[in-house]
Amino acid sequence: MTVEAYYRPTSLEEALDLTAEHESSLEVVSGGTITMPAVNEGHTFPSRVMDLRPLGLDYVRAEGETLRLGATTTLSEVIDRSDVPLLREAARHTGGWAVRNMATVGGNLFAPPPLGDFAVALLTLDAEVEIRSRDERRRVPLSEFYRGEDRAIDADELVTEIRVPTLDGETAYLKYTRNQEPAPPIVTVAVRVAVQDGVVDEARIAANGADAHPVRLRDAERVLEDAALDDDAIERAADAAADSANPPRDAVASEWYRRRMIGQYVSKALGEVSEAGGSR
Repeated sequence: MTVEAYYRPTSLEEALDLTAEHESSLEVVSGGTITMPAVNEGHTFPSRVMDLRPLGLDYVRAEGETLRLGATTTLSEVIDRSDVPLLREAARHTGGWAVRNMATVGGNLFAPPPLGDFAVALLTLDAEVEIRSRDERRRVPLSEFYRGEDRAIDADELVTEIRVPTLDGETAYLKYTRNQEPAPPIVTVAVRVAVQDGVVDEARIAANGADAHPVRLRDAERVLEDAALDDDAIERAADAAADSANPPRDAVASEWYRRRMIGQYVSKALGEVSEAGGSR
């Protein structure tokens, strides 16, 4: 099947009119790093394609206590223009330089497993996703954007922006692959921990490879709440992360192996945060 129509709208309003008209028959691309491999491997044959690059959604803006990332901002632009260390670290570990020059922060939210490493960092930072349709604008916490193997977005909607609040806490980001990067991840872990008066005031632990999509490991977070960030708490949180995970099985790694690595890498990441002091 060949592409029957290729759209390059020049305004968001025009793009939303196209999504309303064609809905699920419209393949939306910006960098194309998800769609083109699927086409080349024969997994999808879109008849209509819409390119979001002309819409002007490639921005990084700090406004008050919020960092706004336009959906078509590339990962390379995040590295160059963001002042959030965790986001820069996650972007550096997502694909090679050629992929980072094309892949976008909005597109990464739709990456099939075991991909989606940038979203792991966004989860620990309590990011929100702005979603637009022709008639509505809404914001969804990224932790609620993922639901089962699907996303909380309708066929006539587009992700237009990701909002990241400024939050306290030390952060760490670790990615484990079988080969030297870039390579498909076995697990990716990001953590953010804020400590006040010697105990954990807030904890966020997220992972890729722990479920069908990037996910917060809430059982592990609860272990740390109101506890000292010591070796015992870290071990219990790592065990809780592994126990609550539902890892996928694929050619990269087995379910058993991923579960084991989730525990180990949560432990390593929390250890880094503990050594850094656990607070900012």
